[in-house]
Amino acid sequence: MWWNRSRLPAMAPLLPDRILALLVRAYAVVEVGGVGGSGPERGRRFEQLFYKIADRLGVHLTEKAGGRSVNGQYSASGFAQEVDAATRAARASTYWELKNLTSPLEKNELLIFNAKALDYLYDAGPLFKYIPLFRFLLSGGNIRDDCRVYAVQWGITVIEPGRLIVPLLYEAAARGFVGGLTTLDQEAVCKLSPWACRPLQSVVKDLADRCFLSSNSPMSVTRKAKEVIDMQEQIGPEILDNIDEEYPDWINILAQDIWDETGGWS
Repeated sequence: MWWNRSRLPAMAPLLPDRILALLVRAYAVVEVGGVGGSGPERGRRFEQLFYKIADRLGVHLTEKAGGRSVNGQYSASGFAQEVDAATRAARASTYWELKNLTSPLEKNELLIFNAKALDYLYDAGPLFKYIPLFRFLLSGGNIRDDCRVYAVQWGITVIEPGRLIVPLLYEAAARGFVGGLTTLDQEAVCKLSPWACRPLQSVVKDLADRCFLSSNSPMSVTRKAKEVIDMQEQIGPEILDNIDEEYPDWINILAQDIWDETGGWS
């Protein structure tokens, strides 16, 4: 598929290849929908499908639902916080929140997810502290605009229906799917995407830097986050059209492959 094509040398990858492959499949699943159920069963089906996809890709999950650490790191507070999924590798670790709600996700869900990650990082050992930690919220439904702004500000990648997620937008551009994009649009993808998809350590450093800058302050994080969302809304559909020209119906084809490999998800 398109994400396996050669990339432009000037655009370094944001994420390891296997995490990118997992992201593409997670996006395809929420795009086509169909993970049903009611109450807690609805969430469990969503989790189990994600775990099956990871297993088929050879992505080892160090934690699954019920886990109380992220890659062996426990919270600084001592709170026994539940972790939906996590991965660990030398280049990058990931921390996942999996939500399949029947109503729009509320801001408290994002606030709690972000706070939990900070709690794990605050008193972390060297191995956890220095490996970049990327965070993902996989949502079966759409979230509100204010939640999108918050997620981008804190480096949380939201995978939701109807929106090409920023890491995939960037990776598609890196593989040449930029037909019709202006030079300014391409520059926006190159500059804004790495900021939107950045590890928690970079977010914390940026926060500390902003607290102690007395002049020449960088761009407001709210303004920058809104620029990322505008990029996603305006450039994302164009890049999707470019991909579809060469790989027609790729999302449905990929979703069907996942369905066949995992035995369905209803």
